[in-house]
Amino acid sequence: MTLESLSNELLLDLFELFDAVNLLRAFSGLNTRFNSLLYTDVRSYHVDLRSISKEDLNILYSAYLPLISNRIIYLRLSDDEDTPCQCVYFQSTGFTLSRFDNLRSLTLSSVSSDLNLNQYFFSDLHELHNLTNLKFVHCRLYHLHVEDFRDVIDQIWNLPKLSHLYWDFAFKYKRHFSMPTYLS
Repeated sequence: MTLESLSNELLLDLFELFDAVNLLRAFSGLNTRFNSLLYTDVRSYHVDLRSISKEDLNILYSAYLPLISNRIIYLRLSDDEDTPCQCVYFQSTGFTLSRFDNLRSLTLSSVSSDLNLNQYFFSDLHELHNLTNLKFVHCRLYHLHVEDFRDVIDQIWNLPKLSHLYWDFAFKYKRHFSMPTYLS
């Protein structure tokens, strides 16, 4: 029995076991059947960019992300020591969070704020209408002003489907938590 003799339904079930990067690297371009399954029939993708190589990241952004962004339901971006400057690179590719129409879970890990990142990531949060889980893990918000932080809080608080929020921020100066100005 060969892989190509398996039914589409079974292949789709197998595809669910892979993360998007490995799935697309393994099966994209093999033949028209696999391409059709990957780009038409797979309902959702999980994209975890921790510890991804620079080469795989380049391929993901240039070849795959434009084709699957509306079906990504989980996205994790990381600026840790294994993947430094990943968020800046993500931003430089022209992708915005608003392109992920069906995103349900977003994790930003080890992200440090600067003025561009603040504007880029935090200004688009309100566009994530399907977001149910939002995590900030080991994020350093040294360059986010109190007023801007209040706007971020308001955007998060107004996400219509948000049910889980994990909040792990470090600030440059000791500041108090801003209360949202909107009630949910």
